[in-house]
Amino acid sequence: MKIFRKLSRSLMAVMLSGLILYTDILFSFPTQITMFRNKEHSSRLGAGVTISDIPKEICASAKSETVTPLEVGEYEATLKVGNIIPFRKVKLSVAEEKTLCASGALIGLRIYNKGLIVTNLSPITSGGREICPAQVAGILPGDIILEINGVAPKSSEDVGTLITDSTLLTVLRDKTVKSFTLTPATDDDSKAKKLGIWVRDSTAGVGTMTYIDSDTGNFGALGHGISDSDTGVMFQVASGTIEKSSVVSVTKGKRGAPGEICGSFSSQNAPSGTVSKNCEAGIFGKLFSVSVFNSKVYPIGVMSQVKTGDASILSTVDGETREYHIKILRSMPFGSATKGLAIEVTDSELLQKTGGIIQGMSGSPIIQNGKIIGAVTHVLVNDPTRGYGIFIENMLAEAE
Repeated sequence: MKIFRKLSRSLMAVMLSGLILYTDILFSFPTQITMFRNKEHSSRLGAGVTISDIPKEICASAKSETVTPLEVGEYEATLKVGNIIPFRKVKLSVAEEKTLCASGALIGLRIYNKGLIVTNLSPITSGGREICPAQVAGILPGDIILEINGVAPKSSEDVGTLITDSTLLTVLRDKTVKSFTLTPATDDDSKAKKLGIWVRDSTAGVGTMTYIDSDTGNFGALGHGISDSDTGVMFQVASGTIEKSSVVSVTKGKRGAPGEICGSFSSQNAPSGTVSKNCEAGIFGKLFSVSVFNSKVYPIGVMSQVKTGDASILSTVDGETREYHIKILRSMPFGSATKGLAIEVTDSELLQKTGGIIQGMSGSPIIQNGKIIGAVTHVLVNDPTRGYGIFIENMLAEAE
């Protein structure tokens, strides 16, 4: 009897955990779904969820599996489990089909942060003893210095010129602005006044251009944001530039050891465009000239048009932008913003060159059925042939 009770409690606990997890999944589905006029879309979004109660007057067909809207506009629909149990209203946005230039070009980028990111604290030897004024005052790694004595620093070199005997730091910490008063220590060796902090004002690296809007010159790249390597703080763009980059070398990815593309670009070259936004969904900005990147035009494929199965990516791993075969293993509108697609590299040539997905390929556009549907974002460390992608509409939503 006791064994039966224990088994019953364990079973109940498992069922409750599963129910909680499934509920979390359900309410992770988007609150707005985009469809294109006169184009067929799937009404099934995964995890047993369907789009239901679509106004019949706007649809050429509203079968159990597909929807073809006829009228542009904003409508209300319902998300249901098993097409029976409603759990959320959703806004259905019907628009004319749009096109984008899918790139796949390797780009170099530089981003200058709004403020100085405190990457580490370091004690100073002053008067024969070690002291860290920043630590004493309560400064933490990850804080962003907005002002030093009322002046916004433009670079890390400004710290030494702006500090005084009593230094007021205005910092941003977890979206809250705080003020700290520090008493600098005089370094025994250099005789300079120091705060005991290491700061970073910018970052640079390579990635892949995802799309270009030929009408506006706007672009999106990487499919994920750029964060400080020491603190994980996402860079907030004060200014930034991009330019075309060339491949120097490729390190193949292996199980437990992600590979990477080593690219080359120079600050002496004229930039190709400016960066205006860095966020979870990628890097966004504007090109000076669309013709700088040779790109093919594709219609946009929204998440309700994505299917499991064959697809391809455009990527530059050997000096030339090429199309490589992949498979979409799962489409997950309920996933995180940058992990809506589970993908696997199947192209023998790409596997030979890179071992799968490697650093620098983030942003490679994903093409399926002649449409651009997303971009590569992450690799599975224990299996470089597999990774994740972001839906293109998530990138466009952030760009707008």
